[in-house]
Amino acid sequence: MMLSTIPDKILAGCMTLGLVLFSTVSMAAEDEPLSASDVAPKVTKVSGVIEAIVSHEISASTEQLDSFKIKQIVPHGTTVRKGQNLVWFETEDVDKKIKEAEIDLRLAKLTLEDDEFSYKQFIETQTLDREAAERSRKYAQQDYDNFVQVDRERDRLAAEFNLQSSRDSLENVMEELAQLEQMYKEDDLTEESEEIVLKRAKRSVETAQYRLDNAEIASSRTISQSIPRSEAQHEETLAKAELSHKKALRELNSARQRREIEISRKRDGFKDQEKKLAELKAERKRVVLTSPIDGIVFHGELLRGKLGDKPSIFESGSKVTAQQVVATVVSPAKLQVRVDLDEKNLAVVTAGATCNVYMTAFADYEATGTVKSVATVPYAGTKYDCVVALRQTKNQPIILPTMTCELEFVSTEKGVHDVDNKDKK
Repeated sequence: MMLSTIPDKILAGCMTLGLVLFSTVSMAAEDEPLSASDVAPKVTKVSGVIEAIVSHEISASTEQLDSFKIKQIVPHGTTVRKGQNLVWFETEDVDKKIKEAEIDLRLAKLTLEDDEFSYKQFIETQTLDREAAERSRKYAQQDYDNFVQVDRERDRLAAEFNLQSSRDSLENVMEELAQLEQMYKEDDLTEESEEIVLKRAKRSVETAQYRLDNAEIASSRTISQSIPRSEAQHEETLAKAELSHKKALRELNSARQRREIEISRKRDGFKDQEKKLAELKAERKRVVLTSPIDGIVFHGELLRGKLGDKPSIFESGSKVTAQQVVATVVSPAKLQVRVDLDEKNLAVVTAGATCNVYMTAFADYEATGTVKSVATVPYAGTKYDCVVALRQTKNQPIILPTMTCELEFVSTEKGVHDVDNKDKK
């Protein structure tokens, strides 16, 4: 039936009813949950390297010997047994160092013996010096005590005694003169004789008077000046003796401590030389390095399970340092996968997550893995350390450490149309 034959009112009503039904159906469709077909799987691919769980780095690891020259080294990639020789070093330089150390030790022993003898002499001399210092102080104390207890009083008494003696002498000669004069008046001696005797007596009186004057002056000076001066000098001498005694003891103690420190340091130095020689002889045994396990030898150091980009430089005649890794022995029995994980994959690659492992060398190789650990902080830039446990099945190709592989992690995410619907809401 042609639309033109339908009345306009009926046609308009049908169109309105259709719009209402369409809107109702659309709203109901939006409220319905997403079906399984709306969830799409997402595959995250990361690269890894096969790593041996058990590995050992081989180096001389010596303290006294700082460098070696390689005499021989097993070829890169050789399969070795535990205890098998891996690296041989030249011994000429080592033996020369040992010989020089032995000579140095003998000279050091002679020097130490001389120092020990000098130290004993020093100790004995210090004993004598200490005794001399004690004696000096003791003598000064004795002199002071003698002066205070005896000499000071004796000096005062001597001054007074000398003064009194001079007075007595003057008195005696004066009495003698007086008696002579009296006697000469009574006796019949000649006038000339009297004059001579009297003259001599008068001179004696004058001499006694002079001596008395001197005695008075000397006595006064002794009591007022000499005795106090002597007392002050004795006190000063005693004080200086005490200071000298303290200074001597201080210097003796300081000198002894210095000598003890010096001789102790020399003894320690000699012991260090003995230890150095013993270590050299022990390190002499490391001129041949052996394998600690059964495994495969790789020249140099493996960095996170990988070989360096450049080939090995170790060969006969090469020089290496004592701490330099010359070789790495890995055991292929137990393997794992080491991954340099980008920050953007942290949400997918988590501890416990499973993945499929595909070897670069074998197209038909497939294994499964489980993430053992993921570092919480990057080791460089935005790279995180990740370790994946590897589960292999039988009858698969033999894989070895340092081989590369690819890991696929499968996750799910909602479809794009679902996001659009959320935006519309």
